[in-house]
Amino acid sequence: MAAETDFWGEISVVGDRTPLSILREQAALLGTKTQNLVEAQVETRGVSRALQHSFNLVVPVLDHYTYELFSIWHNVIDLYPIALNDEALFSGQDQFLLKDENALKEWLARKLSSPETKKILGHLLAQARS
Repeated sequence: MAAETDFWGEISVVGDRTPLSILREQAALLGTKTQNLVEAQVETRGVSRALQHSFNLVVPVLDHYTYELFSIWHNVIDLYPIALNDEALFSGQDQFLLKDENALKEWLARKLSSPETKKILGHLLAQARS
């Protein structure tokens, strides 16, 4: 039976650059840089009224070994601020807030090009080539 009245009104997409889209863009670049020996994937799960996006390094030739590099959380209603869970970078401080898209991109650039991340990638590449 069809509804007599539509109470929803117009629904439109708010913004086009979500934290998830930014993470997926960067994840797509890694496989090319490593000849697909190490790839990156973003997994998303809902937790109450928040979304958690985990940025994972995956080694297909090692039975798809997966290493979670970091995860971020944000409210479903508001994309920012973002809470970071990254104990390696913040040495024990388990959460850090990023207030907007620019802050996320600046942090992500530092994280992905950091000596710690490069060391992890180097070890994973060595294992993949064994």
